[in-house]
Amino acid sequence: MESMTFYLIAGAVFLFSWSVQGTLKRTYAKWSQVRNSANMPGAHVARSILNANDMRRVGIEEVTGKLSDHYDPRTKVIRLSPAVYGVPSVAALAISAHESGHAMQDHTSYGPLKFRTAVAPLGSLAGRFGIPAAILGSFVGSPGLVQIGVLAYVGALLLQFLTLPVEFNASKRAIGQLERLRLVSEEEKEGARKVLRAAAMTYVASVASAAGYIIYLVIAGGRWLLRKPPAAPPPKPPPGV
Repeated sequence: MESMTFYLIAGAVFLFSWSVQGTLKRTYAKWSQVRNSANMPGAHVARSILNANDMRRVGIEEVTGKLSDHYDPRTKVIRLSPAVYGVPSVAALAISAHESGHAMQDHTSYGPLKFRTAVAPLGSLAGRFGIPAAILGSFVGSPGLVQIGVLAYVGALLLQFLTLPVEFNASKRAIGQLERLRLVSEEEKEGARKVLRAAAMTYVASVASAAGYIIYLVIAGGRWLLRKPPAAPPPKPPPGV
């Protein structure tokens, strides 16, 4: 029964993640072939947004990889992939504006971003070792270790939940800046929204995946989660008593 539950949850998570990734690839492929009307590559779009918000000290760099774009709050640098950095497409415009939105969050001390940045190392550690600890605890019969492992993984899951409002807020800022600076037409704005929505769904899929494994642990190992360690047996009376 527990094996069937695991396969059902794992299968549902895989299908959802596969669908999300497919949608992102198709959406990105479509709008990466459409030139934006401003004829601006991603790096220029990001610089325009940063300058308009008095953030000239934020750097912009090109990095290798596909969809490797991100903002580093530690170094105050936006890093854009080659297909975004130097390409004047609608997809590049949307992604560079989104990363500029993260830079704006940092510049305005946006609370959820600050908290996520502060606890990210701890969350990564908990997510990496939580499940192995819980599995080990179930094998050796240690309810305490199972509880610690599950709680650690739940903490990592909560951090992933916090990622969602940060990403949605960055996309909202991105669209607002593109409109304010008149860098998009109505058709391009809809395309940019589709790209950002598809990208945001990858974070939703990540949260759903983590939640699925938590549900399985609760179902399969529920007897360990709330079980108290057995009380020590009373000492045996000395011989002859």
